[in-house]
Amino acid sequence: MNKVLYLVIYDITNNNLRNKIAEVLKNYGLERIQYSAFIGILPRFKLNSLIEELKKEVTKFKWNEDEKIRNIQIYPIPELSRKARIEINYMNEKLIITKGEEILKRDKIDVI
Repeated sequence: MNKVLYLVIYDITNNNLRNKIAEVLKNYGLERIQYSAFIGILPRFKLNSLIEELKKEVTKFKWNEDEKIRNIQIYPIPELSRKARIEINYMNEKLIITKGEEILKRDKIDVI
């Protein structure tokens, strides 16, 4: 079974639909990495099933006049790209920089 790492990002202005999409992605075992971004490994048949479910949900909700966009993007991520990923994370006055899974630098930053 060929499993691939996927990044799913979305821009949805309808709050109920946005919450439903996040719930669907979690149910497929994807991990939330940012508010509207999930990542996870899926075999091809699960990817196809996910796409069908996302299509159903995105069209099921009635379009609201206040809405601006309903956009979902799914990107396959090669393992090499995952290992070369650089993350800059600043929380609780600490700067943490990671490459892949390795922490490169951890600094406490003085706030002025």
